[in-house]
Amino acid sequence: MKTSIFALLVGILSVGYVNAENDFNYLKNDNSSVKCFDDNTKLLNVGVGVGGIRHYKIAGGRYRETPAFSITYEQPWKQRIGPGYLGVGGYLGFQSANYKNTYRAPHDLNQYYYEHHWNNFLIAGRAAYHWDVLNKEKAEVYGGIIIGARIQVYRYDTNDPKPEQSNYKLKESVAYPTYSVFAGARWYFAKKVGVFAEAGYGISYLTAGLTFKI
Repeated sequence: MKTSIFALLVGILSVGYVNAENDFNYLKNDNSSVKCFDDNTKLLNVGVGVGGIRHYKIAGGRYRETPAFSITYEQPWKQRIGPGYLGVGGYLGFQSANYKNTYRAPHDLNQYYYEHHWNNFLIAGRAAYHWDVLNKEKAEVYGGIIIGARIQVYRYDTNDPKPEQSNYKLKESVAYPTYSVFAGARWYFAKKVGVFAEAGYGISYLTAGLTFKI
């Protein structure tokens, strides 16, 4: 799973780099009547976040986690709503964490381990409002909501043969509803490629990355 997500992100970023090389002269022009987001805009955002789910760790063990990856899609609602545009779409987030501890068992002095592993997913709908006053040709500020489901796949494993340890080997999944508000800003350094930053709890509290107009 992690390899597939990484390959997808690399592919998207490569396409963005090629487009950016061809469009840098976009920075030389500015048109106040054109908006970052309007009734023809379709966006793909690829982000990396910090401040995601933290799991417990005990002294002597090793805790590791991946960055929080997210991919979002957004397109305009059919009609303007008030003094701006409403963008609607979907959100997919992923983060993995692992805690492993090794020890020597007193009953046979061999070295054993126990390990906890979490895969966290967020699948949600997303809506963002793009107010005209803060929506210019190359930059904008926006805000919105996320409503969806958070899914956690948990696995515990150990090589300790003691019954009270080995009987706890398990794998389970849990899903629960989630919602959040967020605020973000976006700036285009090329005609169809820009950068964005968002604050609000998705798969992480802070997310930054690239925006592609498609």
